[in-house]
Amino acid sequence: MSPPLRLAYLVFEVRKPVRWHRFMQEMLGLPEPIAHPGGGTGWRVDGARQRLVALPGAADDLLALGLECATEAHLAQLVHRLQAAGHAVVQADAALCRERAVQQLWWLRDPAQGRVELCAGLEQAPTPFASTAFPDGFETGALGLGHVVLATQDLPAMEAFYTDLLGFGVTERLATQVGPVHLRGTFLHCNQRHHSLALFDLPSSHRIHHFMLQARSLRDVGRAFERAEALSVPIDLGLGQHPDPDGTFSFYGETPSGFAFEIGAQTRQIDPGAWRTMHTHETSAWGHRPRLRLKLKMARELLKARLRTRRAPRPVAQAAALGDAL
Repeated sequence: MSPPLRLAYLVFEVRKPVRWHRFMQEMLGLPEPIAHPGGGTGWRVDGARQRLVALPGAADDLLALGLECATEAHLAQLVHRLQAAGHAVVQADAALCRERAVQQLWWLRDPAQGRVELCAGLEQAPTPFASTAFPDGFETGALGLGHVVLATQDLPAMEAFYTDLLGFGVTERLATQVGPVHLRGTFLHCNQRHHSLALFDLPSSHRIHHFMLQARSLRDVGRAFERAEALSVPIDLGLGQHPDPDGTFSFYGETPSGFAFEIGAQTRQIDPGAWRTMHTHETSAWGHRPRLRLKLKMARELLKARLRTRRAPRPVAQAAALGDAL
């Protein structure tokens, strides 16, 4: 098995930097951020110098996901493998390495043209992480930064890229029906975290569906849920629990850019070396009830997808059926 990777950081391009600043501080309770010379902002969630980065821009989406290699030798091995497979892998200059707070950095595009940054030497902050909103902190370390879920219209190509070339393992495959839509998803691990990356074949205006931060205590998840309601942060899915072997207790809300975030706890770990791929047909063991706004948003996304492809004879009716089914 390849040396382990871990999700190092996420970079967002956002249209409303001020709202993101308020979201990070008031909703997520993160410490005062660092300012980048080019106008971006980086936030901590643990001992690393930064984990979440927001850059001003029009996309309102994920700009890049960063994957940290176990060693510089592992990074060199990955770069060589990708180049041998015909991928254009670009070495970052010193300025970008400083901006990402890493020692080494190479980047490339996945099959959906999403930017993937491979790094080594994640910089550590000079002081311990502290948050009054999450006094017990977040589960990171060797597990990396929570997880990220991407929407794709070419699930086989994306899965092959991340498994065959980057060395992710398949934890679970999801196949379920939501109204008229057959949803498929692949949960991928690169260390003992159940999944650091998931790929979903579903209609979406964003490349990213959601990112997840794993709190160390149920209390902090409950307090975050109450805080979201008090701050009028839109809730997509109420409190609930994912089925085993994941087992995460969580809720989902909406970021200022319109894609989702998840706050969870008690996610179970796996043994990557002995793991056998599971197949599942449910996303939650209990709870995670969708709010009306999520039903309407999914209906709109389905309608737009049907109109783009011109495959559905009655897109409005099917979109409404999806909203009713949720």
